[in-house]
Amino acid sequence: MNDKIEQLQSQSRDKERETSGVGGVNPVVFTVWLLIMASVMLFAAFASAYVVHRSDAMRNEAWLQFELPIWFWVSAIIAVLSSFFIQKAFNAAKKDDLQLIPSLVLLTMVSGVLFGISQFLGWKDMVSRGLYVANREAEEISASFVYVISFIHLLHILLGIALLAFTFYKSLRLNIHKKNTVFINISTTYWHFLGILWICILLFLFFAR
Repeated sequence: MNDKIEQLQSQSRDKERETSGVGGVNPVVFTVWLLIMASVMLFAAFASAYVVHRSDAMRNEAWLQFELPIWFWVSAIIAVLSSFFIQKAFNAAKKDDLQLIPSLVLLTMVSGVLFGISQFLGWKDMVSRGLYVANREAEEISASFVYVISFIHLLHILLGIALLAFTFYKSLRLNIHKKNTVFINISTTYWHFLGILWICILLFLFFAR
């Protein structure tokens, strides 16, 4: 077993050197960081648009204030738990605990699915209160913002689950270990980012409503 692991680690090191980009930076790592920066800019633009619309609408008494669905807060708890799982997976990779990595990555993926379910339940709650994506009254644009922002974030979650699925596949093939932590590293970084981003979005929507 040890000989097999050593052989796989050696092959992974060779492959990692071959796929390194300019300056030794892995192109996948570079792409993920570009995605993170683009996402930050995108949600910053949404936040700016929200603040501007809110200011104008408040002056015209055309802004509806409403409580965020409890399911959105539940999803925040799920995000924290999922970050714990992926961090444990990363720590296991650094310790060469190859048997533990797949189960922890799988738990993270399941948490991501539960996060998505909680989002749908949150939207269902809003619909039950008469708040829709296409606002019927001008003041209901506040609800439209919540739908759009949470939906765009959910798309990022789906992308994160796809990245985790590939990481899970590589962990099953014993291609993730302390000598090759590229994919578990970027999965951990991106997943932590999504969790922090969602918490920031929730706090923003709560205090800026």
